[in-house]
Amino acid sequence: MQEFPFEQRRREKFIGQGITQGAKEATRKNLLTVLNAKFHVEAVRAIDPALQDIDDLQRLEHLYLTAVNAKTLDAFTEVLFE
Repeated sequence: MQEFPFEQRRREKFIGQGITQGAKEATRKNLLTVLNAKFHVEAVRAIDPALQDIDDLQRLEHLYLTAVNAKTLDAFTEVLFE
């Protein structure tokens, strides 16, 4: 069965959105893993809602790198809330 071009483009769009959403969730999970490993879990839990609200993959990736390099949770949260 042959798909119509519209249906094929629609399917490709949904697949792309799914891949992007998966990348966001994985980056957010890795970000939280780094923060929890470096800082007090309860303090990290307090900023989790702000992280969950971020829908921009590039911003999440930037925050991940910031978390890896942050010496303190305060230093990380300065970047998070700027």
